[in-house]
Amino acid sequence: MSKAWKLIKVMVKMQLSMAGKSTSEKVGYLFLALVLIPFGLMILYSLNGLIGALYEPLASTGNENVILGLFFVLMVFIFLFVSIGSVLSSFYFAEDVESFIALPFQPYQIVIGKSAIPFLSLYGINTLILLPTLVFYGIHSSAGMLYYLFAALLWLLTPIVPFVLVSIFIMFLMRFANLSKNKDRTKILVGLLGFGFAIGINILVRLDSGDANANMTQLLTEQNGLLELATKFFPTAYFSSIALTQPGTVTGVLYLLLIIALSVASIIVFLTSGQKIYFKGVLGLTGGKRSTFKEEDVKKDTKQRSVLYSLWLKELRIIFRTPTFFTQIVVQSLFFPVFLIIIILMDNGSVSSYGGMIDQFEGKSLILAMFGFTVLALGINPASISSISRDGKSWFSHLYLPVPAKTVLLSKILAAYALNLLSLILIAAAALWIIQVPILLFIAWFFLSLVTSWVTSIIGLLIDLYQPKLNWTDEREVFKGRFIGLFAIAIEAVVFGSVILVLWNIGLNGLWTISSILFAILILITTACHLILNRLIARKYYTIY
Repeated sequence: MSKAWKLIKVMVKMQLSMAGKSTSEKVGYLFLALVLIPFGLMILYSLNGLIGALYEPLASTGNENVILGLFFVLMVFIFLFVSIGSVLSSFYFAEDVESFIALPFQPYQIVIGKSAIPFLSLYGINTLILLPTLVFYGIHSSAGMLYYLFAALLWLLTPIVPFVLVSIFIMFLMRFANLSKNKDRTKILVGLLGFGFAIGINILVRLDSGDANANMTQLLTEQNGLLELATKFFPTAYFSSIALTQPGTVTGVLYLLLIIALSVASIIVFLTSGQKIYFKGVLGLTGGKRSTFKEEDVKKDTKQRSVLYSLWLKELRIIFRTPTFFTQIVVQSLFFPVFLIIIILMDNGSVSSYGGMIDQFEGKSLILAMFGFTVLALGINPASISSISRDGKSWFSHLYLPVPAKTVLLSKILAAYALNLLSLILIAAAALWIIQVPILLFIAWFFLSLVTSWVTSIIGLLIDLYQPKLNWTDEREVFKGRFIGLFAIAIEAVVFGSVILVLWNIGLNGLWTISSILFAILILITTACHLILNRLIARKYYTIY
C-alpha cells in the first residue's frame, strides 16, 4: 500500500498544487473563499431552519427519522451523479492515464491513486451538506455523544458505496466497449450516462410517489413507515437513518456494523475489479480504427467552404468529440431544460392548470418573469466561458494562420450560441406545447431570448479571453478550479437584474411596450459587448500566454 499512498500524494499534488498558477488564479481562489463564507452561512441557516420546521411535526407521529433518510437519499443521488463524470475523466480520459501503465504499479494501486481527487470532491460536498445536517438534527433531537460518534462514522462511510458502484459499472463498461473501433462514439454515449441517470431517477421516484399518496395515513401510523417510503430505492440510506436514530440500541449498532461491512466489502470488490479489468479498459483507448477512404467523402471534405463556417464546424466537432467537453458543455447545457420538461410532465394533474395560472397575470409581469427565467437558464454558457481555454496549447496556431482575429472569435461565439440555442428550443417547446403559453407572449419572449443568448455568449467569451487557461494537461482543468462561471453569472445578474428591477417599478405597462424597451436595451448591451470585444482583441488576442 506504500506505492498506492505515494501515487495518491503525487496525483493530489498534480491537481491541487498552487505551483505554476498565475497571480490572477491565486487571487481568484482568495475571492472564492471570501464569497463562500456568506454562502456557507446561508446554507447553514437554511438547513437549520428546514430541519427545525420539519422535526416537530414529524416527531409528534414518531417519523422524525425520515429527515435523515431524505438527506441520505439526496447525498447518494448527488454522489452517484457527480461520480460518473469524475470517474470517467480521472480513470480513462486524463492525459496521464497511459503513462502510468509502463510504471511498476499494480492496476489496483493506480485505481486507488486515480480515486483520490474524485473522493476529495465527494467529501467536499459531504462536508457542505450532510455534516451540518447531522449536527443540526442532533441539536434539535437533543442527541447524546453516541449519536455524534455514529454520525462521524457515517459521514466518512456515506460516499464509499455510491462511488464504488459507479466506478465498477464504468470499468466493466469500458472493458467491454469496443473503444478501439468506435472510440469517439463510445465516449459520447458514456458521457450521456450521467444525463440519463439523473432523469431516470427522477422518473422512478415520481412514479413511486404517486402510488404512495393513497396509503399516506397507513404509513404515518406504522413505525418507520415514512422512512421506508423515502428510502425505498436506497437501502444504505435506510440503514444509516436507523443507526443514527437508535444509537443506544442493539438495532442501531447492528445497522452501523452493516454499513461498515458493506463499505469494506465494496472497497474489496472495487480493488479486485480494478486489478482484473482496469488495464484492459485503458488499453482499449490506445487502439485505432482502420480508415477507409471513399471518393465521395474525400470530395466532401475537400470542398471549399467559408473560413467562418469551417472554424465554427471545427469548434462543434471538438466539443462533441472530446468526452470532457461533451459532458461539461453539451450535457450540462441540456440538463436543465430536459429535467424541467420531465418534472412538468410527471407532475400529474397540474399541467393543464399552468395555462389558467398564466391568464391571472398581466403581460408586463409575465414577460419580465420569463425574461428573468431565460437569464437564469442560459446565463452560464459552458461553451462560451471555455472558448479560448478549450484550445489549450494549440491556441498559438491561430496567431500564425492568415485568419482575422474577429473571424476566429466569431466562430467561437457562434458555437456557444448554437449550443445555447438547443436549450432554448427545448424550453420554447415546453412553453408552447406543454404549458401552452399564449402565442403573442411566446413570440415576444422567444425573440428576446434569442438576443439574450447572444449577449451571454459574448460575455462568457470576453471573460475567458481576458484570463484564459491554456496550460492544461487534462480537459477537466478547463472547468475545475476556475470561477469564470461565477463571474459570468454575477455580471449578468447585475446587468439584467437591474434592467428587470427598473422596468418592474416604472409606470409603463403592456406586453409590447415592455418587450420593445427590453429589446432596445438588449441591442444596446449587445453593441457595448461588441465594442468591448474589439478593444480586448487589440489588447489581449496576440499577447495571450
